[in-house]
Amino acid sequence: MEKINFDDFSKLKIRVGKITSAEEVEGSNKLIKMKVDIGDEERQIVAGISKYYSLDELTNKTVIVLVNLEPRKIFGIESQGMLLASINEDKVSLLQTDKEMLPGSEIG
Repeated sequence: MEKINFDDFSKLKIRVGKITSAEEVEGSNKLIKMKVDIGDEERQIVAGISKYYSLDELTNKTVIVLVNLEPRKIFGIESQGMLLASINEDKVSLLQTDKEMLPGSEIG
């Protein structure tokens, strides 16, 4: 595993987000397009998690978001961040806080 220094880590901007809407991406069997409130704005994020979460489970879920990731087109849709998740074999679990936190709260 490659190690990074603290300066590299400090470049990451990670915040608490709240998913305000979720919908399937037409033509894909795994992608979900979400609107995520990150405090000072709402971002569109696309993630391949439909096998693990229903749209109802995602709506209003508090999640952890990498917000300063360069936008990227996924299946022709711009994704403006990344939800952080734990992946183990065939399980995926979105990272969350253990207490209720407001969207936009910084992680560090």
